[in-house]
Amino acid sequence: MHQSTKTNWLSYQSLTRLFGQIAEEQLEKILSITEIIELDAGEYLFQQGESGHAFYIVLSGRFRALQNNEDGIFILGDISAGEPIGELSLFTKEKHSASIIALRKSSVLRLENHQYETLVQHFPSFANTITKFVIDRLSRNALQKKMDAAPKNIAVVNLQPSNDVSNYTSNIKQQLQLLGFEIKIYDHQSQSEDNYQETFDSMEKHAGLNFLVCDIDHLEWAKQCIAYCDLVIVASDFKAECSLYEIEKHLNLYTSNVMNKKIYLLLLHPENAPLPTTTRRWFTGRIFDLHLHIRKNNIADTRRVSRIITHQAIGLVLGGGGAKGFAHIGVLNALIEAGFEFDFVGGTSAGAIYGACVTHADFDMEQIMHLCKSAGNGKLTSNDYTLPFISLMTGKKIRRFLNNTFGDAHLEDFWVNTFCISTNFSDASLKVHESGLASQQIEASIAIPGVFPPVIIDRHLHIDGGIVDNLPIETMNKKPVRNIIAVSLSAEATSLIEEQEIPTAWKMFWSKFTRSQKTQLPGLSTILVNSITINSRHKQEASKSHVSLYLELDLKEFKFLDWTKWEQLIQKGYHQTKQHLDETPAHKQFWK
Repeated sequence: MHQSTKTNWLSYQSLTRLFGQIAEEQLEKILSITEIIELDAGEYLFQQGESGHAFYIVLSGRFRALQNNEDGIFILGDISAGEPIGELSLFTKEKHSASIIALRKSSVLRLENHQYETLVQHFPSFANTITKFVIDRLSRNALQKKMDAAPKNIAVVNLQPSNDVSNYTSNIKQQLQLLGFEIKIYDHQSQSEDNYQETFDSMEKHAGLNFLVCDIDHLEWAKQCIAYCDLVIVASDFKAECSLYEIEKHLNLYTSNVMNKKIYLLLLHPENAPLPTTTRRWFTGRIFDLHLHIRKNNIADTRRVSRIITHQAIGLVLGGGGAKGFAHIGVLNALIEAGFEFDFVGGTSAGAIYGACVTHADFDMEQIMHLCKSAGNGKLTSNDYTLPFISLMTGKKIRRFLNNTFGDAHLEDFWVNTFCISTNFSDASLKVHESGLASQQIEASIAIPGVFPPVIIDRHLHIDGGIVDNLPIETMNKKPVRNIIAVSLSAEATSLIEEQEIPTAWKMFWSKFTRSQKTQLPGLSTILVNSITINSRHKQEASKSHVSLYLELDLKEFKFLDWTKWEQLIQKGYHQTKQHLDETPAHKQFWK
């Protein structure tokens, strides 16, 4: 590492991202008493356990935060230009809790404690800026502390050079420009082989996105692009041969190490293509962070891909609640009318069913309403009782509904990335289902203990996801989302109990038969459902203030397993959502 002569312009751009507009006098003073350090790819800024005595601001490039624990090395996230590193060290002098490594050639501004004191003497407001930032960082919850900088340099690897992808790329470029990004595209022909580094250095000065186009015929250029990029998009015709291509092998795209760049697999489909099948064949031999489907000339797909690659995506999270889940459809209808589009959809239990139904139907509300009518009229929990060895019901009616709805479709085949949550009973852990036979994964998510039988997947027993997370905001937050909309269904209402002790079963039967019972005790299903979600509801309360839009529906008048009120539930969801959107202050209406 050594001191650099980086331009004031680059420093100014990065510092203003952190502190806002800076006077020229203040910038010159900062640069005169601090040190600018350059690092090459793979070089550590500092390592976990080292004593901290400086504060860093990333001027250019990209860093990765790594943490060692008993299970190995854990990637916390990536840090880009304009972001701080080690700011707490100014005050605490504590040892660093993570290691910071440069992913490509990068530079930072180093500010030690005595330099900070000098700056405060000259510019008292500087102390307020730093202190405010530190307090803000300390007050963040576990979800907000996730470091996940959006990519600036994006390498595009087209697996079939003969395949014309200009339509897809031009549409994506147009959408990115509408989102406010300036775009520059680089390929081998536009560069001199002797000046690759000069080209990459110039990219740092570009405020927008840089796309680096790679192909098998210019491997040296492609290797340089992969080394310098923040994100790799592997693009392929969906119907093409799915085995590993030579360019993937030469670039070692799927070799596992801490320097790995994020990889998105972009699967290209013709216009008006039917729902994909056997998407999983593309997963063999490839390790990637996300797969995306895009149809030619499909504006919704193009907008979704554009938002995802720039970390502007919108995630929809749907909570569990049995038959009350019909209300999710009313919510969705109101949100679509308001102009919402969704890039990721996830849910638990009832939220898993209705979330998957809407994405499987590609948000076709007429088709979705037909499914709701089929589910409501089918009374999926009536006349389904069995000998209660492991559950009160057989689950056959719901299983039949799921099979008829999703057929052989797998979650990874859906146009919009969809997940659901279950509880792995075998090892007492949360399970996120993002691939596999949709009907089976969803059945696992809704397998309420004692009510429906557990589901066996890969030799593990799975039960209702509401036990561990009835509203999977935390799982959604791991996606490249900027805004999360979460929909919570209220628990079933219970009354205060006047009896001093629980009456015998015979007495309860007689009271019910003669209708002489003054205070209604909760039924078995209510006790089971409300009990298993108690812990999850506490988790939900802790995370609900950290989403962009939180909708908590009042549905206490409805029973958990009463499927006959499906139309009323849809209307309730619709009207409550409309009211909530109308009452949302203008400055919080991110969708506009």
